[in-house]
Amino acid sequence: MHTLPPPLLAALPAPYQLRLQHDGDDAFAAALYSATRDDLRQMQAEPALIEELIAMQRRMQSHGYRRHFPQAAYLVLLYGDIPIGRLVIEQREQALRVVDIAVLPEARGRGAGSAVLRCLQSLAEAQQLQIHLGVNRNNMAARKLYLRLGFQVQAEDQVQEQLVWRAARCH
Repeated sequence: MHTLPPPLLAALPAPYQLRLQHDGDDAFAAALYSATRDDLRQMQAEPALIEELIAMQRRMQSHGYRRHFPQAAYLVLLYGDIPIGRLVIEQREQALRVVDIAVLPEARGRGAGSAVLRCLQSLAEAQQLQIHLGVNRNNMAARKLYLRLGFQVQAEDQVQEQLVWRAARCH
């Protein structure tokens, strides 16, 4: 597992913090993933089947991330000492790839996502890196945040948009 520069782990404004994810975070990670899957909860099926499907999708996501982003760092976003989200990020060549960023629904809209992304932008600017991420076209709140922070659509399909952020000095 790749470790990010210590400035990333220390640079968030209080009360937010990032720390490396560990095995003791598995229950939180499962609950966070489940909280982001309202799309599956809207299916006409037995609740137990929906929960099985959510667990299966989480395993598939985890496997896919580890296969496609083998050097990614898995971080837990904290509000004080309380886990409220996660960040999966990988540095490749001249870019930081935000593989995943998720915040619990009850913690959204309070600046956590903005704080993380601004911290990443500061780090990227200092190292002359771009930031790349994908967003589901239906996730209007996240998309609005990314555009407000200066990300630009680089590519899109029917499901996702690929966005990029470049520091003023980046080529």
